Amino acid sequence: MQADIDQLRRHARELEDEELEVLVRREALDAEVAETETAQAALVAEMETLLASIVEQEREIDAELAVEESARAALAPNLPEGILRLYEQIRAGNRGVGAARLVGMNCQACHLALPATEVDRIRHLPAEALARCEHCGAILVR
Repeated sequence: MQADIDQLRRHARELEDEELEVLVRREALDAEVAETETAQAALVAEMETLLASIVEQEREIDAELAVEESARAALAPNLPEGILRLYEQIRAGNRGVGAARLVGMNCQACHLALPATEVDRIRHLPAEALARCEHCGAILVR
């Protein structure tokens, strides 16, 4: 009977030791969970700030777009129908850019340099003549 009692005591000590080890591991894991939750809360707060910033920037873009669309609507009736149709066709196939400024020798739509002879030819065109970029096809504004 004494042997059984000793064995039960050893078993109880082993279980207590295992329980202590589990508690120590749990404390470490609880600390890790707390750190993770804190980091998650910080990321959620940052995400909310960024989403609010995106919403604000979208509002600003929408306002700028409305101004540009109204300016375009005011100018469009003054253009010949053929030129407007050509502009829309070029714009549809050219990432939304139908016309661009010619600055020096560079087309501002594709940012490629035109040959000097082509730039010279364009500069000598009459004011009402339509010039186009030979690279991207955009209507060039001189």
